Amino acid sequence: MTTDIKTAVVLGSSGTIGSLTGGLLAQSGIKVYFLARTVEGAQHGLHRAVSQARAEVIVRNILCGDYDHDLERALEEADWVVEALTEDIDAKRAMYEWVERYLRPGTIVSSTTSSLPLSVLASGRSEVFRRHFLSTHFYNPPGHMLACETTGHDETDPEVVAFMNAFLTARLHREVIPVRNIAAFAGNRIAFLLFSRITALAEEYGVEMMDYLIGPYTGRVMAPLATLDLVGLDIHKAIVKSLWQNTHDEMHEHFILPEYIDRMISLGVLGDKTKQGFYRKLESGTHAFWDPLCSSHTAAIEPHIAFVEQAKHLTRMGMYQQAFDVIKRASGREAQIVIDTLCTYVGYAYQRIGEVTAEELGIDPIDRVMTYGFHWAAPSGILSLLSKNFVVERLLQISMKVPKALQVADSPSGIRPGTGKYFMAR
Repeated sequence: MTTDIKTAVVLGSSGTIGSLTGGLLAQSGIKVYFLARTVEGAQHGLHRAVSQARAEVIVRNILCGDYDHDLERALEEADWVVEALTEDIDAKRAMYEWVERYLRPGTIVSSTTSSLPLSVLASGRSEVFRRHFLSTHFYNPPGHMLACETTGHDETDPEVVAFMNAFLTARLHREVIPVRNIAAFAGNRIAFLLFSRITALAEEYGVEMMDYLIGPYTGRVMAPLATLDLVGLDIHKAIVKSLWQNTHDEMHEHFILPEYIDRMISLGVLGDKTKQGFYRKLESGTHAFWDPLCSSHTAAIEPHIAFVEQAKHLTRMGMYQQAFDVIKRASGREAQIVIDTLCTYVGYAYQRIGEVTAEELGIDPIDRVMTYGFHWAAPSGILSLLSKNFVVERLLQISMKVPKALQVADSPSGIRPGTGKYFMAR
C-alpha cells in the first residue's frame, strides 16, 4: 500500500469537482496530473482551479493531458488516483477497467462519487484494485466546504481507509466524516431529501417563494434552489435517480424528479455552469426565476410575508431563539411549509443514525457533514431551537416516524456556539 502521496492523478479534471479537488492537492505541494478526454478540457479545469484559489503554486504542480496520450505515463507515477467523472456508473466502471491496465500495485484509487454504491463500482476489478479502492467524497467547492466523507466497501483494506483519513486531515485539512457504504452517504442522503421536497413544492408555489420561505434565516448560508444551481441540475438528477434506485426507507417516495426539471435539463438550463438555472441574473443586477409552468424565466415578485420578515429581523439582531419562536407561532400554509421542512430535516437526520454513520457516534458526524459540507445549521442545532417536544409532535402530525435516537436524545437548550454563522437574514 502507498505510504506517502507525492503524485496524484485526477480523472475528470475538466469538471468542477475534479478541477477544484486537483487544485487543492496542488496547493498542498503534490504533483498532480490533470487528465480529461482532451487536453483543452484539462486546461479548462486548470484555469478553474487557479481562479478559485488564486495560488501560483497550482500552476507549478499541475500537468495537463488527455486519456489517450497521457494516462499510462501518469499512472506509472501515481500514488493516488482521484476519479471525478460524471455520476454515471457505466462511465466510471469503463474508466476503472482502463486504469487497471497501467496501475501500479498498491496505488490508491478513490471515487468522488456522491451517490453511487462502491461495491458496484469496483465489481469486476482485480482483488488488488478492490482492496485499494474507496470513496473520498469532497464537497463543492472544496476550497470553502471542508467536509470529506470517506468509506470503503466490503473488500477495502481498513488500513487504506485509515491512511487516507489521516492524510486528508493532516495534509489537506479536511473535516473527515467516516460514513457507511450507503448510496449518497450521509450529507447528500439528507440534503437531497429536502431538495426533492422543495423542488416539488416549487412547481406549486414558485421558485422564488420557496427560496424565500426556506431561505438563509432558517439556518443555511444559501437558499436551497440557489444551492442546486451551484450543484448543477444534471448532477441533482443523477443523485436523485441513485437515491430512488438504492434507498428504501419510509421517505423513499420523495426521491423523485419533477418533470419540469427534466425540461430544464433538455433546454440546457443547468444552473451556474450555464449561467441560468432556477435563477438568471439580469443586466440590472437583479434576478429572474424559472417558472415551472411556462418553462421560462419570469420577473421577481419579491414576496413579503409577515412572520418571515419578523424572523429575518430577529435573525439580523442575533436573536435566533426568538426568530424560531416566531416561526413556531405562525399559522397558514406558508408557515406550515417552513415548519414541516425544518422538522423533516431534523427527523430524517436522526432516522439515519446507525445506517449512514456508526450508531455509537450519535448525531455528531451528521451534524458535522451538514455544517462543513453544506453550511447548514446542524440538525441538533435546529432541534434545540424548535425544542424536542415541538419536533416530535410535528413529526407525528405529518405521519413521519419518530426515530429512537430522537426520542432518547438530550433536550438541548440554547444555540450551540458557532451555529449563528449559518443563519443569515438576506
